[in-house]
Amino acid sequence: MKKIIYLFIIWGSVSLFPSCDLDTAPTDAVSATVIFETVEGAQVAVNGIYRALHEPSWSTNWSHENPGMSAMTLVKDLHGEDHLMADQGQGWFFYDYMFWIDDDYTGTSGRQYSQWNFNYTIVSQANYVIANEEKLSELGSGGKDVVAQAYALRGMAYTCLYEWFCHGNYPINSGKPGVPIYTEPTTAATKGKPRGTVADVLVQVNSDFKKATDLFLEAGTSQSHSSHIDLYTAYLLWARVALIMEDWNNAAKYANEALKKPGLERVSTLGELGKFNNRNSKSVLWAFEVITDQSGPYAYYMTHMDPEGGYGDRAPQCIDKWLYEQIPATDARKTGWWGFIMEKPSDPDYFEKHGRYWQIKIRFADLITNVGDEISARAEEAVLIAAEAACRQSDWAAARTLLSELGAKRDSNYAARLANRTNAATWNTDTHGDFITLMDEILFQRRVELWGEGMGRAFDLRRLSLGYTRDYTGSNHPSKETLRPDDPLFVTLLPQKEFDSNTEIDAKEQNPRDN
Repeated sequence: MKKIIYLFIIWGSVSLFPSCDLDTAPTDAVSATVIFETVEGAQVAVNGIYRALHEPSWSTNWSHENPGMSAMTLVKDLHGEDHLMADQGQGWFFYDYMFWIDDDYTGTSGRQYSQWNFNYTIVSQANYVIANEEKLSELGSGGKDVVAQAYALRGMAYTCLYEWFCHGNYPINSGKPGVPIYTEPTTAATKGKPRGTVADVLVQVNSDFKKATDLFLEAGTSQSHSSHIDLYTAYLLWARVALIMEDWNNAAKYANEALKKPGLERVSTLGELGKFNNRNSKSVLWAFEVITDQSGPYAYYMTHMDPEGGYGDRAPQCIDKWLYEQIPATDARKTGWWGFIMEKPSDPDYFEKHGRYWQIKIRFADLITNVGDEISARAEEAVLIAAEAACRQSDWAAARTLLSELGAKRDSNYAARLANRTNAATWNTDTHGDFITLMDEILFQRRVELWGEGMGRAFDLRRLSLGYTRDYTGSNHPSKETLRPDDPLFVTLLPQKEFDSNTEIDAKEQNPRDN
């Protein structure tokens, strides 16, 4: 049976969010009769969830490769062909990149347990808030806003569980095994739930985001802090789900609703975006503010990304050579987001193979204090979702206008590039093939613009049933892995802990692997 603790901790100057054990009985947390008496108290509870999103230590060991929500971004990018690690370093994330993690499912230190534990803890915490919806709604707009945040957080957690543990390509695999759905607070005595289907998971996700956006609209409140999900962030998170389901009408609707946020810049320049460490950047929809006592040189996301970070200088995060070569010289991202910034290594072969491909897109704001905000969602993604939705519905003019909006601030010659794309919603299934159609261009822009962000490259590979090879002439990948469309490796194994504690799931229901 699934057992999850629910523990609310004051966030901000006081908080740390401890790791949770699937087999730990509920603690006596802050009394619900107290914490849900006021909007402020309820927001404290939700703030504890936000803090949890960015904390490491979701496994028994190996906490340094489990920095909460950003672990998904990095792993799912490394599961694709566009992002590589030039060296193993101390091993963090390298085994994910190499697809060497399957044996970890039996323990409580690996990726399987940490992501199951992390996301179901977010679900459990959100359920505790949602269970008090009636009481909080009676407190007025502020109470409704808090409950809306909880629904959106739960919807996001179930989306992530789908991306980790379920088959992609929703129209084909909607009947495949899903993950257990819990919508009420769980205790040690809670009976476990069966896996159900992928369709069941997406029904719940859509229900959660519908409830969240309805409550946000009723509340009429604005985002009180960048770390909080608001109406517009919820719409962007929901738009991602519409892409998964190939629901183009709603993908366009939700993306465009996200872009209506007052004061939002739909596409920022590279100068305005900086090094992706400033929550106040004009196109940011959702970002976590990192302060000195909530950061460190190890375990957090930035330390793995920054080429001068605690781990980033030992295991450089790099762009795939082929993709890099497709970025025109007139595109500012080519040298603005990738390149070697330190003294040239003594090994010229190493420099030639990896130097120019090192990522410098995402960096600490201050290397001494290891501070840098974590950006989780920005408007440029919504623009690209809206462009794809328009293209899928044969609205070529709208798709081109949206692409031009982004491209004009990235590539000085973008108009000529876009003019060469044909009006078609088909795409090249060879991910190292030519870009011919408008859809090819949209997917290329997603690969470059969202590199190292969001749901990771595997998000597109899974929903589009795309395979790839890293083993091509001139490849700079240490791993020469080749994955076919809908490869089982795109689906993470369930942790043994779940089979041990949930009598509703049999070990025979483990996600498949090739014989």
